[in-house]
Amino acid sequence: MLSHILLGVDGSPSSRRAATYALSLAEQLKARVTMVFVLDSPPVIPVGPLSGYVMTGPPKTEQDLENAREELKEITREHPSVPCERRVELGAPAELMCDLASRLNADLIVVGARGRGAGARWLLGSVSDRIVHHAPCPVLVVRERK
Repeated sequence: MLSHILLGVDGSPSSRRAATYALSLAEQLKARVTMVFVLDSPPVIPVGPLSGYVMTGPPKTEQDLENAREELKEITREHPSVPCERRVELGAPAELMCDLASRLNADLIVVGARGRGAGARWLLGSVSDRIVHHAPCPVLVVRERK
């Protein structure tokens, strides 16, 4: 029986579809939801032997964190009867989701699929694909209907 759903949200339309699906499922099953907005930390590339490094993007700001919190509040307003914990985390999304699922003893992870082509997935990787292959529990990937 599903009693705890871990839901990954990133602000994209596909994650909104996944949120709608997960919250509706939780409502039907009387399950609780932990909704996580993961802000991807910019990768750090070491350069040179003397501990120099280059960040490949700007660090996340307090405004980024606030925007993520607001997104989670807005999503939970659509399903007020579902017990929902909201979290904003910094890190690598796939690894963080798998770790949280294990630590929180989640019964199911729900994430969206961005629908990138094979080439983009090969170059960039796919968060949902990594979660499917490394999660400690079943994973539901909500795809866009075509």
